[in-house]
Amino acid sequence: MKKVLLLLLFVTPVLASLAQRTITGKITDQNGIPVANASVAVKGSSKGTVSNALGDYSINVDQKAKTLIFSHTGMATAEMVIGTNDEINISFKQVEGALQEVVVVAYGEQQRRKITGAIGKLPGSEVENIPMSSVDQMLQGKVAGLQSVAPSGQPGSFQDIRIRGIGSINASSAPLFVIDGIPVNSGDFSGATSSSNMLAGLNPNDIESISVLKDAASASIYGSRAANGVIIINTRKGRAGKTKLRVDSEFGSNSIAYRPSAAKALTKSEFLDLSKEGMINAGYSQTDITDLFDQLGFNSPADYNWLDLVKRKGQQQQVNFSASGGDQRTQFFISGGFFNQQSMIIGSEFKRYSANINIKHQVDKRLSIGASLNLSTFHQMGESESGNFRNPIIAAAGLLPMQEAYNADGTPNYDPTVFTSIFNPLATAKYDRLGNQTSKLLGTANVEYKILDNLKLSSRFGLDYSTIDEDLYWNPFFGDGATPDPSSTGYVYNRNNRLSNWVWTNLAEYNFKAWNDNITGTVTAGYEAQKSKQLTLDGQGSGLPLTTSILYPSPVTALTPTYAGSDYSFVSLLSKAELTFFNKYSISGSVRRDGSSRFGENNRYGTFWSIGGAWNIDQEKFMSNISMFSLLKLRASYGVNGNANIDNYQWRPTYSYTTTYNGLPGSFPANVGNLNLTWEQNKPFDIGVEIGLLKNRVIIEADYYKRKTDKLLLDEPLSYTSGFDKYKNNVGAMENKGFELTINTTPVKTKDFTWTFGFNAAWNKNKVTKLVDGQTEIRTLPYLVRIGEDVQSIFTRLWAGADPANGDPLWYTDETKKQTTSDFSKVTRAIIGSASPKGFGGINTSLTYKSISLEAQLNYQYGNYVNDGWGFIFQSDGAYPTLNQYSKSLERWQKPGDKTNVPRYDFANATASNAASTRYFFKGDYLRLRNVTLGFDMPPSVLKKLQLSKLNFYVRGTNIWTKTFDKNITVDPEQQINGSSDLQYFIPKSVTVGLNIQL
Repeated sequence: MKKVLLLLLFVTPVLASLAQRTITGKITDQNGIPVANASVAVKGSSKGTVSNALGDYSINVDQKAKTLIFSHTGMATAEMVIGTNDEINISFKQVEGALQEVVVVAYGEQQRRKITGAIGKLPGSEVENIPMSSVDQMLQGKVAGLQSVAPSGQPGSFQDIRIRGIGSINASSAPLFVIDGIPVNSGDFSGATSSSNMLAGLNPNDIESISVLKDAASASIYGSRAANGVIIINTRKGRAGKTKLRVDSEFGSNSIAYRPSAAKALTKSEFLDLSKEGMINAGYSQTDITDLFDQLGFNSPADYNWLDLVKRKGQQQQVNFSASGGDQRTQFFISGGFFNQQSMIIGSEFKRYSANINIKHQVDKRLSIGASLNLSTFHQMGESESGNFRNPIIAAAGLLPMQEAYNADGTPNYDPTVFTSIFNPLATAKYDRLGNQTSKLLGTANVEYKILDNLKLSSRFGLDYSTIDEDLYWNPFFGDGATPDPSSTGYVYNRNNRLSNWVWTNLAEYNFKAWNDNITGTVTAGYEAQKSKQLTLDGQGSGLPLTTSILYPSPVTALTPTYAGSDYSFVSLLSKAELTFFNKYSISGSVRRDGSSRFGENNRYGTFWSIGGAWNIDQEKFMSNISMFSLLKLRASYGVNGNANIDNYQWRPTYSYTTTYNGLPGSFPANVGNLNLTWEQNKPFDIGVEIGLLKNRVIIEADYYKRKTDKLLLDEPLSYTSGFDKYKNNVGAMENKGFELTINTTPVKTKDFTWTFGFNAAWNKNKVTKLVDGQTEIRTLPYLVRIGEDVQSIFTRLWAGADPANGDPLWYTDETKKQTTSDFSKVTRAIIGSASPKGFGGINTSLTYKSISLEAQLNYQYGNYVNDGWGFIFQSDGAYPTLNQYSKSLERWQKPGDKTNVPRYDFANATASNAASTRYFFKGDYLRLRNVTLGFDMPPSVLKKLQLSKLNFYVRGTNIWTKTFDKNITVDPEQQINGSSDLQYFIPKSVTVGLNIQL
């Protein structure tokens, strides 16, 4: 018996081995490049393996096995009959169809068919070689639900971005930017310059893909920072294969994109005629008029158009180089770039140098390492904007044609008797200086180890480090730096700002298949820590030498320098899971536990989560005979995320040590704090459908969403006995709901000709639902936050124009507009609308015939109001008689019976006709041709002779046409999020030519 058992123990494994066979082979893509980590599975069993870095695989199969299944993300799944073959090689084909593509998602990638969330995706080609300084400017009109507008046209300025509406009253509503896995500092961190942008350090030509996460299923894994959406940017990486070299160059010029005719400054004759009329209306005699003209300098022989003096033909250029390639084990990408944008306004420009290195190495079958380093430095120059009387924009609007611009020797005139309020911008540009030098390092180092074929651990450390050096110099002879005291004349200011931000992310990812591969899934869990510091050193002084030839003069009086520091940290546990059943049904979920130093010690930790589901209806059997649908997917999601974008120490009771007591350093309470302060909480719901028709010649994506936000930070009243009258508390609530639609079509596709057409649209409605108990509204004129109304409601007086009988100003007495009055004391305010658009989006099309292509993008917005914040000066009906006026003033009332919107012009007008009212608000509806490009690709036969893989020549126009729908508008309709025009630099119109060469 023992012998029999021993025999069985010996024979059984031998028989088992005889019942199995080993299949080997190589897996490549359609270009012959080995594919690593491709799945190889035996159909009908749980056996499987993956290919190594060389694309090789080996798998033991039973003698009864008939078919192998080969799959890889982004590739078409293939089945191969085993037969008698012991070696099976396969070449993958690229997948077709919108739902098969791979999309960058939070902490990884995912096949679009399995995605349960609302994600907008852009390839890097959408933002390369665009004559704009930063990627955030290039997103306008590209993604449904993403509103992107320019607060300033100054080169290097930041962009206002909102995703699915405004989500807060006092905290930031800007999205989180994540670059190569690092939540980075974005926005304006400058102190002296009026508009800078941290994202301007990233060369858009180095971007491989952009994903815009809009709902809970896609974004809530970012927890406390996901409330306003997340924008994920991945930079370019190398691919195995022949080294590819690429050179891009582009040159062109800039001018003003849009300047309404109503806002043109008056000519000399127009201004003098209007002034004489105003003096007569004010009761001046002819003798008085002549004397006053002499006194005010109106009789000067000078005659200038100041806009022509401050503008120029701005120059635009960029050159980019890249090299990428590698073998099966090591891949690299290296690039360098130069970008220069000179504004059409004197003294303003932006210049950037950048370099990028990305390396990945497969150490062995289990271990891979990688690193990336993005370096940049940019220099931004430009005068202050807004009502600063150094601003060249206010000079172009307000300086009189009779004010002499030049001295006899041709130098700019800065005589204070000629320029009494607004300085000569020509002199300011020549003798003063304001610059911002920002250097940025963005780097990552990562390691990935496969414990099992379907279980891997990864660790990534990222660093976002920036230095901002600002230099301001005001000359001692005129302007802000001139004083009667020679010991304090002139002014210098230097500011050094250092931003350090590191993130360490550790993840474990487990992939599995079950039930004959009918169930697939991925589970990810991890730990993440982040620390950010900001250190600022300010130095200033006055009493400069009476010369402008010393670049960095030493001040006589060095004012006390200041040094300030600020920091915050996050620590997080995160997890997410995705399951797909029968390639039809997908569910996802995420949970993140965040702790942040920005919140009170009683509420420092929060839990954020999401759940989502998707149904690929087109995979159902009942759809097999419906040929019209090539794609049909329904998805929905819900979750909770937060907004942590607030001041670092708002929760903390603080003291200030900026005073003395009895001659010694003293302190006093500076902030009452709130130990219970916590996250503003966002609860987004989304339901969407994705449809493909006619073999995906028509792709439709539609979403309905509702974002409920509570625990908004508001000022709650506090007893004065505390020493403070208010404190920040989580008490408010609001709601955003809307609809998004994206349609992309290919109406014509033949051998030589292709036409594509698409558009996206978004409609959002905002409503405030709760304020501090007992409070129904918050006034921050001209805006009003009121329960039941839009958070950007405009609350102002209702302008009725001029009284036809005598030209007096008229206002409506209330919103019924049934009665008017010229008595300013009886005028009331009402909500007239909102600065938030009812709808916005983009339209795009391309025509390709053989080697010639024509592409265009049109942006639009409607249903909002924009405000000329300085119209009260430049359309003042004589209230500011020594400043130039808009040409709109020529439509003034002149005689009884005149029907006009502009009242009588009175010299030194005191009728309050220029007080804030609907007179200075305009419909913000517009269409703008954002981009049009005509390109030519060299034919393959010529490329072969030149030994090139691509040679493309193009001509591009940016912001070249704008259509508005309010004939009275005096500003560019594209304004900052709150709709207010603040004498900012004009948005540029660019015409460029470019060349792209690839080896």
